Amino acid sequence: MAVLLNTSVGDIVIDLFTEECPKAAKNFLKLCQIKYYNNHLIYNLQQNYLVQSGDPTGTGRGGNSIYGILAGQENVCFDDEINESRKTNKRGYVGMAHSGGKGHTNRSQFFITLRGDDMEHIGAQHTIFGEVAEGLEVLEALNNLFVDNEGRPYQDVRIRHTYVLDDPFP
Repeated sequence: MAVLLNTSVGDIVIDLFTEECPKAAKNFLKLCQIKYYNNHLIYNLQQNYLVQSGDPTGTGRGGNSIYGILAGQENVCFDDEINESRKTNKRGYVGMAHSGGKGHTNRSQFFITLRGDDMEHIGAQHTIFGEVAEGLEVLEALNNLFVDNEGRPYQDVRIRHTYVLDDPFP
């Protein structure tokens, strides 16, 4: 139920909400297990808002879910698991990014929130499947990076390696 992301800025441990969001949590955990995210670029950084990764192309338009990898392209996306009662009111929530901005198009791309206040709209539109348990100082370091006009960090920041710390799924 926990994953460690070793990034070029530092380590982040993410606790997964496996009971609330079993499809999204399993997708993320299994992608980490097969090393899908290794060497992925952090390609979108909106300061004091969110940081995004999980696209092997580094463009925000690619990626595959574990379901697509296992069962073919017709299963590349999976539905949202929105928890209406969860308040998105703290830094470090981890959520699924939609493909093309449309709901129910979750693949491999994910984001981590960089602030807590005024983020309720995120939880109402996206599957929030985990939270940062360790590494909030890494989020702060990411938030302080210089970015271009499109939100791409000038510094090459990558997920170097992923480690599954606890896997409740067979």
